[in-house]
Amino acid sequence: MEAKMDVISKELIKPSSPTPQDSKTLELSLLDQIIPHFFVRFLFVYEKQRQPSVDPSKTTAQLKKSLSETLTKFYPLAGKLSPDHHSVDCDDSGVLFVEANVDATLSQAVQNAPFERFSQYMPSETYIRGGNDDSKAVPFDANCGKGDILFAVQITWFRCGGASIGACISHKVADFMSLIAFMNSWAAMNRGENTSKSDLLMKVPVFDYGTRIFPPLHNAVRAERPKHTNNEGKMVCKRFVFNKEKITELKQILISSSSSSSTLPIVPEDLTRVKVVSAFLWKQFINVAVAKNNQAGGANVSLFKASHTVNLRSRIGNLQTLSSNEFAFGNIMVPVFISFTLNQNLQTDFYGDLFRLMGDALSKVNEDYVVNRAVPLFKIIATRGLERVSQQPTWNMAIHETRFSSYCRFPICETDFGWGKPVSVGPVDISNSSMIILISTKDEEGIEAWVTMSEDEVALFSDDLLSIAAPGFFSSDFK
Repeated sequence: MEAKMDVISKELIKPSSPTPQDSKTLELSLLDQIIPHFFVRFLFVYEKQRQPSVDPSKTTAQLKKSLSETLTKFYPLAGKLSPDHHSVDCDDSGVLFVEANVDATLSQAVQNAPFERFSQYMPSETYIRGGNDDSKAVPFDANCGKGDILFAVQITWFRCGGASIGACISHKVADFMSLIAFMNSWAAMNRGENTSKSDLLMKVPVFDYGTRIFPPLHNAVRAERPKHTNNEGKMVCKRFVFNKEKITELKQILISSSSSSSTLPIVPEDLTRVKVVSAFLWKQFINVAVAKNNQAGGANVSLFKASHTVNLRSRIGNLQTLSSNEFAFGNIMVPVFISFTLNQNLQTDFYGDLFRLMGDALSKVNEDYVVNRAVPLFKIIATRGLERVSQQPTWNMAIHETRFSSYCRFPICETDFGWGKPVSVGPVDISNSSMIILISTKDEEGIEAWVTMSEDEVALFSDDLLSIAAPGFFSSDFK
């Protein structure tokens, strides 16, 4: 059902206390410098609130109040980027808060709706900075990073009493773990639990941790998103659910294939959910790329690439230490690149090969990798620009690159504003083909893979994968 949405209000929420003078400028790290200003977008969906008599307008007012209080601790998010994108001016300008109503129940509006429809539950509005003068209107578009807002949120109320919260944060200043840390801190503040010592993500955010690991360059060029010519047609997103039984089946395939291989056998201890599912999906995309190339009458292709974003917080303790009550806020991650050469003349299954390559690459992410591999690469990108580097022959030889981001083990479903935990969560971004986001299932034993592809690729995937495609965007049947 195409539900009608009405925007009720939009305003800038500022920190409840002014940011101290000695914290007015936040220098961005080398990694921040090479990341373009675009938004990480995520949607949280909640069923009807526990208290049936709650007035949405009062609940919204409380959300604004607790957001203002939370911003005092996360003050850079209420600032704006400097013109060269090398720092954040922590001037307490505020974050965008949008409230909307939908004339439909959750079940009517959300269940089995096409993926692209969910963008309407994310903030994408023109806001007024500094009053009601239209000449000061600044466009904000989470799709392409227009405007200088660093965080924006939209609360949407449904006729049944349910709600959704769409949050987007500039990747220029934060990774996904930082977004979840902020959302959970805001949720705890809204519940009145701002002093909770048991909540990991109620720790004090440390904003300069990134610059300690990735010292910035003063001659870095301003990062811009590479210009892409869309030759792949319409993008679609599919959600594939790998439950415990499916992952066990894939593990057994890997163990069996390695027992008959001349290479070292795969042992059960190495078979983590993320590596098992990632290698399986990479193989799917390689097969699709080969099929498309053959259909077009192209020459045999051989080189394929994958990248996997790795959270560094638990891997680099010896480089920079934090106290037990601190949390590293920012872009504290690195991409790991893996290459695979396929011999199409050998009709063999290469799932095990992909698994070994991916496992080996991910296991090497440590302090040495950061210092001797990641930082030198980031310096090259910072001085030459991402688009120029990506056009180099060594980067451009592959026919296809598959990009992974794993959010498994992140406390995504803990974002409870006092109405209970979200019944469904998910990313809202279909701008990149062959982009895969991995999220733990609610039982923490499986994985949901949110996979972006071109529409004409869907039929080329194997029945083994398509059989576990979820019928809708979300994992819950709404009441």
